[in-house]
Amino acid sequence: MLPIYLKDQDFTPPDDPLYYLLSRDGLFLVKSTPFFAAAVPARGIPWLEAQEPEVRLTAPPLPAALLLEALAFFCEVYTRYKSEAVVLLAWREATRTYELVVPHQTVGGGHCDYEVKEFPGGLMRLGTIHSHAGLEAFHSERDEADERHEDGFHLTLGNIDAELTISCSVVVQGLRGMIPLEQLVTPYPIPWDQAPPDADWAAEVESKVTPLPRPIEFGT
Repeated sequence: MLPIYLKDQDFTPPDDPLYYLLSRDGLFLVKSTPFFAAAVPARGIPWLEAQEPEVRLTAPPLPAALLLEALAFFCEVYTRYKSEAVVLLAWREATRTYELVVPHQTVGGGHCDYEVKEFPGGLMRLGTIHSHAGLEAFHSERDEADERHEDGFHLTLGNIDAELTISCSVVVQGLRGMIPLEQLVTPYPIPWDQAPPDADWAAEVESKVTPLPRPIEFGT
């Protein structure tokens, strides 16, 4: 077996003619001969067991009622502004339960910006649920950019005005993986027809949602 060294701030190249070097940029095979010295990327260490990327849910599944509450909020925003909207998913450790937090947001069309603030004590931010208004649910390039530094669950609800679609993923250390909804939510299938009335969220929309200003139109 070849030796493995860590390239930390105190690292000094050893005299070994062949060894593995684990660095901030990954694993390298370092080789020295009378003619050259090289460090080339290594795809793995052959005598170790294989490991594929994986995520296993160890917390309780999300209650479907939370998604129904989010849907009702999204429908109210869509009715007024025909736009996307977002709620934040949180975990309360004291009761080991999930909660929704509605941040103040500015919306319009396919656009939604929300304020990022510290959560109150006892709540831990765990991800996002946002709508794609009348478009199909998927994780857009902008979604991936917004969520790449936020470990947690990220759900998208689409086709709010038609046959609802949903996409569910988890982000860990900037890497995204898809999770089957039936593994994350209970009960499943989700009883979407039991969502609270849109009007229940009217006050929340008034206080938490601001429409984008209309674009300036020249020559009119």
